[in-house]
Amino acid sequence: MKIVEIPAAQFNELTKNHPLASFEQTANWAKLKKYTGWQSFFIAYEDENANYLAYAMLLAKKLPLFNYYLFYSPHGYLLDYKDEELLKNFHRDLLSYLKKHRAFEIIIDPYLIYQERDIDGKIVENGTENRIAVDNLKNLGYVHSGFNLYYENLQPRFLFRLNLEGKSFEELFKNFRYEARRRAKRQDYLAITVRELSREEIPVYKRLMQDTAKRRGFLDRSLGYYEQMYDAMHDDGLLHYYVAEIDFERCRQNVQKEITKSLNKISKLQSRSNSKHNENVIHEEEIVLNSNQELLAVVDKASLEYGNKMALSGVTLITYGQEAVMLLAGNDEKYLQHFMTSNIIVSNLIKLAQSNGYKYYNFYGITGDFNPQSEHYGLYAYKKQYGGEVVELIGQFSYVVAPLIKHLYDLGIKIYNLTKKFNS
Repeated sequence: MKIVEIPAAQFNELTKNHPLASFEQTANWAKLKKYTGWQSFFIAYEDENANYLAYAMLLAKKLPLFNYYLFYSPHGYLLDYKDEELLKNFHRDLLSYLKKHRAFEIIIDPYLIYQERDIDGKIVENGTENRIAVDNLKNLGYVHSGFNLYYENLQPRFLFRLNLEGKSFEELFKNFRYEARRRAKRQDYLAITVRELSREEIPVYKRLMQDTAKRRGFLDRSLGYYEQMYDAMHDDGLLHYYVAEIDFERCRQNVQKEITKSLNKISKLQSRSNSKHNENVIHEEEIVLNSNQELLAVVDKASLEYGNKMALSGVTLITYGQEAVMLLAGNDEKYLQHFMTSNIIVSNLIKLAQSNGYKYYNFYGITGDFNPQSEHYGLYAYKKQYGGEVVELIGQFSYVVAPLIKHLYDLGIKIYNLTKKFNS
């Protein structure tokens, strides 16, 4: 058996239906990473009959001052980690390949479930588990970063996803929490349209991400990055920027009609006898009327600020292999609570993924801390309202190929961090 390099396009074709397939193990992701200085290699593990037993997309970045490279296989390798013999042989031959390419270390974070969990994060008895995969990697000398709960690794170890397989959208929708269903149902009334952006419209998405970054206190990517992402992945059908866009004039007309209906109904009720039941009905209708009058005021204010149409929520959707991944999401927080576009866009994209035959709608990263008092709980609670399950991956592993260079690299990182801390 031997490691062979294969063309990028062939790699995508051969691996897209692999059980461990991920958008991060594609030629498209490698093309994106090239913009930030990563070289890419596409390899297969070939047996004596020219059959491929394993695959990996490898990224490599050169160390400053040294002619050595850090290698990373995001969500790789693509093989059966429970097959100890295959893993052992693959690692042995990969090690020779890495040495030829002057690697000092390789990092992997396989797209493999560690132990099955339910919607509440509780371990499922007799569920899927891959402890043996962790042991097999450790036995080969890979160092495990641990079963961390937060975002300490290059990739999140915990995800949240919704299983779409064998279910109609109506069945999925019934399992949404009441509030998520209620908000999604107001799409037509609020005149919200969910649509995909063209490349020229990417600044619309960038604005939503920038607003979200300011609110949450993280550094947003540049407009150029979102354009590079589009160029690397869109034309092959992997990447889509979707927005939920409101038509303020249509929304105003809908709300005004309901206000008129309420006023007419209240007028008729007031002309009748003053029974307790009648008073209660009037009171309930006045609540609806007040709510719509407040909404109309918000519509008028927002339309003055934004014009006739405005995108209020946006999602980066990656579609590859068995899943649609909600990689990033941004919102216009100022009007989010009034127009509910976050729930509307997600409901639409789940429906889209289900109708296109994807097995999972992946809400992407969460933490493994399910305590309601946790500062991270809100993100998990938001994703949980659509039903689904917590996914716990086996985590990140590293293998040192050149110990001396690795030592120098770690020392350099420590010096850099100390200098940064001292100068801050």
